[in-house]
Amino acid sequence: MQKTGIISLFTSLLLAVSCTSHGPVFEKYKKFDHNTWDRFNQILFTIPIREPGLDYDVFLVIKPVKEFVYNDMPVYIIMDTPSGEERMKEVNAHLRENNKFIGEVEGKPAVIKVLLWKALRISDKGSCKISVENMIPKIQTSGIAEIGIEVEKSK
Repeated sequence: MQKTGIISLFTSLLLAVSCTSHGPVFEKYKKFDHNTWDRFNQILFTIPIREPGLDYDVFLVIKPVKEFVYNDMPVYIIMDTPSGEERMKEVNAHLRENNKFIGEVEGKPAVIKVLLWKALRISDKGSCKISVENMIPKIQTSGIAEIGIEVEKSK
């Protein structure tokens, strides 16, 4: 009887620990009015780093809608870490294949995650800032409902 109780307690603890280690440690989204992203509207995300010295995977999340007519969404990303390091990159997010959004499920909006940095080590506590700029060469881009940033502990 006592052995069963210990095994049950151990299993509960193991499940509790494993459930807390999955999923994003940060996620934030920006909704666009009328599903339209203006060309020079840089979106800024401020990510609190509470556990420095860990490796993080950083994702850009794009939620396109049917009005988006392109296959790809080019963006320019600038990241400033708490230690003062600045990283910049151009990303050409592939959103559509065979006239359908990647990962599109009937009746649900498309949610496309693009890996920006894998196993990124942030060494200092503080705020990490990421700005995202639309690089489509039009004043307004229709068909983007939301963009977001998700950060997960690297596996």
